[in-house]
Amino acid sequence: MITGFAFTKVMVADVAAMERFYCDVMGLCVRTRIAVDHPGYAIRETVLEVAGGATLLNLVQHLDRPCPAPGEAVIGLTVSDIDAVIAACVRAGGQVKTPVTEVTEHKLKVAYIADPEGHMLELLQPLA
Repeated sequence: MITGFAFTKVMVADVAAMERFYCDVMGLCVRTRIAVDHPGYAIRETVLEVAGGATLLNLVQHLDRPCPAPGEAVIGLTVSDIDAVIAACVRAGGQVKTPVTEVTEHKLKVAYIADPEGHMLELLQPLA
């Protein structure tokens, strides 16, 4: 039985670069960093959280195997200023995949962006 949501893990090619993107552009904070050096499962992992303590996203880089292709997950993020987040993403090397669309029946603005490695993020901003 599931008792709660724990985290989303995204496999990345460069954990340091992706940590900078998610902290500088998306405003997440580093909770902890993990290093495992077991042969066959050597990783570097950064656990990111929303300010205030809710774990949101773990970035994992395998040191001894290739990174899977992007598209393995879509990360949904609620934002307060969707246009500002998109502009910051583009300045940091990300891409707009689907421009801002108002979904009035759900009282949201929605857009899809990709981080600099191509991982998809769905941005949601409540309509006023």
